[in-house]
Amino acid sequence: MSSEADIVEKVKSKFKDAIVDANVQRKARIITSAKKDRVLELASYLKRELAFDFVVSVCGLEMPQENEFTVVYHFWSTSNKILLTLKIKVPKETPDMPSITPIFESANWHERETHEMWGIKFINHPDLGMLLLPEDWSEKPPQRKDFKLTR
Repeated sequence: MSSEADIVEKVKSKFKDAIVDANVQRKARIITSAKKDRVLELASYLKRELAFDFVVSVCGLEMPQENEFTVVYHFWSTSNKILLTLKIKVPKETPDMPSITPIFESANWHERETHEMWGIKFINHPDLGMLLLPEDWSEKPPQRKDFKLTR
């Protein structure tokens, strides 16, 4: 069983060049930020080496002042009873990043919803088809700040 501090140190050590920030927020909570180009390797390491076995949620945040989105993953470790939050910044001009669905099947619908609501494309996702919006939706993703209601 690993402690929060042990997990933070292992992640920082293994991914020195990819981790922007990592710290223990409080008991059973870790917050990390990383570069998107290593997200697959990081997700695989969390699962295989650190016992994070479930993606609880994936969501998007828009940071208009920084002209970017943040994709936020919440990973749960059943054995350690720890929730790890991973934040990945994605440029608004090219809102894409690798899908972690091949590693965590539980990310599937969460990535689909994030794609649909924010327009972030998850590369190599098995199906980014509409989930909540009508199939013929042609407007901007409705969670973006520049989305305007037309009705």
